[in-house]
Amino acid sequence: MIDYSNSQNLIESMVTERIVPGVNYAFIKNEQVFTSTVGFASTYPTVTQLSPFAIYDLASLTKVIITENILLKLYQDGQLNFTEPLHDFIPEFKDERVRLFHLLTHTSGIRGWIEKRDQLSRDELINAIIHLPVTDEFEHKMRYADTNFILLGLVVKKIFGQPVQEVGQKLIIEPSGLENTTFNPPKDLCVPTAVYQGKVLQGEPHDPKARQLGSDCGSAGLFSTMNDLVKLSKGYLGLDKQILPFSQELVAMLFDNKNPAGVKPRSWGWDLRFDPQLHYPLILHTGFTGVLMLLDRVKKSGLILLTNRIHPTGHNQVFLTMRERIIQSFLKENDE
Repeated sequence: MIDYSNSQNLIESMVTERIVPGVNYAFIKNEQVFTSTVGFASTYPTVTQLSPFAIYDLASLTKVIITENILLKLYQDGQLNFTEPLHDFIPEFKDERVRLFHLLTHTSGIRGWIEKRDQLSRDELINAIIHLPVTDEFEHKMRYADTNFILLGLVVKKIFGQPVQEVGQKLIIEPSGLENTTFNPPKDLCVPTAVYQGKVLQGEPHDPKARQLGSDCGSAGLFSTMNDLVKLSKGYLGLDKQILPFSQELVAMLFDNKNPAGVKPRSWGWDLRFDPQLHYPLILHTGFTGVLMLLDRVKKSGLILLTNRIHPTGHNQVFLTMRERIIQSFLKENDE
């Protein structure tokens, strides 16, 4: 039996305490899946009911579901080993110390700040990103940054001659049979996010860089449903050995720290949490819009949480505190 009752109560309390308008969540344990839908899709300008089939802006989950999985397929096919310098693919990026694995583990040290970023066009933003300097944090600090995966998206474009999102559609989404995972969702089925320039964003990415870069954005822009994310999670957990476009041996490598001693643990793309008793790694990724996937390959278990915590306003620090409580609760109940 699936029993994550404390975690379930914490998740649903976010709706009753009006921290989020609504939530879709799932617990996976071996072949069992428990899903639930609570609350509303929107509260502004009108209240609308939340559907179990609602499409969510996945924000940074795009990094691991699309961009990284394309690169992992290339890794399995022997076309990359992640030690390649970024400079080999983007010659304008001059620092030849930075390798693909630095981008995957967020240890590149590339400065993230770009002046007046949101006012830049697509080409201006790409130009600014590929000319960002490498700081003295290189290899010494794990600093999570969208920049790393935007650059990896440009690497994918260099290899395939097509934008990363188009490659992801053909290589990841379609072969996996993810019917409601897309970069161009039907707007009326999407959960609204924040109010931007007087209108509620719905069916278009909340992340301004994703709107600017369009199909060249490897860090955000993907939309999906709970059903598709459960399917995908089963691939990472080893419950479905066919859905991911690479071997289960390669999947197992994701559940391992790729950073050196003294640097915050990180896998390729994924953050890591650790089992409270046995201390083996679980993979975790979150998204700014209020989404997360936390997966335990050893116990074949997982948590998927989908909210629109930035609706109708983009500032919601209470959610971040609750998210951490939910993660800790899941780790504890998963261990019982």
